[in-house]
Amino acid sequence: MSSKALATPIIRHVTTRGYAQAAPAAVKNNVKIQSGVLSNNTFVAALDNGSPVARVTIAFKAGSRYEPQTELGIAHVLRSAAGLTTKNASAFMISRKLAQVGASVSASGDREFIYYTLEATQDNLPEAIDYLSNLVSNQEFRPWELSDNVPRLKFDLAAIPPQVRAVDLLHKATYRRGLGNSLFIAPKKIGNISSESLQHFASTAVTTGRCAVAVVGGSQERATMVAQNLQIASGPEGQSTASTYFGGELRKEMGGDLAHVALAVQGAPAGSPQSLALAVAAKALGTGPVIKWGADNTPLAKAIGNVGPFAACGFNVSYSDNGLFGVVLSVAKDEANAAVKAAAKLLKAGNLSADAIKAGKNQLKVQVLSEAENGTALAESIAAQGLYTRSVKSPLEIANAIDQLSSSDISQAVSNAVKNKMSMGAAGNLAFVPYTDEL
Repeated sequence: MSSKALATPIIRHVTTRGYAQAAPAAVKNNVKIQSGVLSNNTFVAALDNGSPVARVTIAFKAGSRYEPQTELGIAHVLRSAAGLTTKNASAFMISRKLAQVGASVSASGDREFIYYTLEATQDNLPEAIDYLSNLVSNQEFRPWELSDNVPRLKFDLAAIPPQVRAVDLLHKATYRRGLGNSLFIAPKKIGNISSESLQHFASTAVTTGRCAVAVVGGSQERATMVAQNLQIASGPEGQSTASTYFGGELRKEMGGDLAHVALAVQGAPAGSPQSLALAVAAKALGTGPVIKWGADNTPLAKAIGNVGPFAACGFNVSYSDNGLFGVVLSVAKDEANAAVKAAAKLLKAGNLSADAIKAGKNQLKVQVLSEAENGTALAESIAAQGLYTRSVKSPLEIANAIDQLSSSDISQAVSNAVKNKMSMGAAGNLAFVPYTDEL
């Protein structure tokens, strides 16, 4: 019996500092995304969809893969410090002024990027943008405020779902450094990253060449204005050391009644046709039951069989130079051996029926188009595309690209992926979880 516990994306962890609640957006049809690169190498893009609420995302190549090996966890501290006192305004003033204009600001991050996203009504957007620019450009990281922020970091760690821990361990086992750096600061490092270290990391990562500005609900001129008003240092486009796929496994014994396991092989980099094909294949493997309380008839659920309650889904994640394709499952500790071996066998076989691929294409299109209705998710997606490829595809263009994929394209991408060594990350009660050389 399967559950819906893993139906939502679990790869990208978000740390948010919210100030107010924004109104829902209205969408205007038949609009195109405008984009370009400024003279200072900042990427800007805008989608003027007629929404009464505008979303502005400023993204930087400052994710965990760019962390110095001596300061692991500093990207987590940076995004957690969003909204603290800047050179021009205290944390209290930023919070109060944004609340007065009904705006909200959030900071989120993944292994590649950090995103600062503003939501505000069109009438109050200019004033809210001033505070967003100040929040991004003029951070001071005062030592006493960083000390006050320690409980927040501890809460972030305490709130990590075990499935996310498994995926985080999977990255560490797979890439070791770079993309293998954890999204989260280690408990022993909390309070030990100094203001000077944070300021140095921000000064090297928060630069024009590593920046993208995306506006949903505004013009490209607005996006250009936001980018030009940022008071950040100029610098080249950020380059990181290429992350090599090594393969391996890491296990974290946490006790409890469940085992949480992530299995993966090497995937494809973002923007490549293979990445889109593997995204379809991940949906085709299974994402849990599509009807509440209904049966799970996906290939992954059928392969695991009747081993008791479990949750399982396929996943695909792509980065600038690499990717992972695999499955994540949570299962009772006593059933872990059979369930993990069954999931690994299905993954290594790489055989997906035409019906499963058709269902996967439809589910991925629904996800892409549904996420486009969320202005914040769309703005961050546009910014990420700009930093990845210096170009942007609209959700409709991505959906059309999914339609154009043939079953043979998807099968070939999966066949190429499963030739690679399998990696594993596991957390929970691992007494009966097999090792990778036993799969």
